Amino acid sequence: MFDLIVKKSVNKDIEKINKDDLQRIVDAIKALKLNPLPMGVKKIKLGKESYYRIRQGNYRIGYRFDTHTKLLEIIFVRLRNESTY
Repeated sequence: MFDLIVKKSVNKDIEKINKDDLQRIVDAIKALKLNPLPMGVKKIKLGKESYYRIRQGNYRIGYRFDTHTKLLEIIFVRLRNESTY
């Protein structure tokens, strides 16, 4: 199981998400703690580091993880559109 770190900017990302969608997003993040590479995961490259994203409805959850330190960091939770990535 991975320890979870959430960037401060994620709080701003989730402010306007409705309650039902938010619960599904929280459940997806909890599942990531057990398996950081679930089916449907996509690898995205930002700079020199590799990040991953999963889809939860119309939202995308961006994260990175380190298998050595067992840390999972949530980078963003955004409504999918042209500026999501």
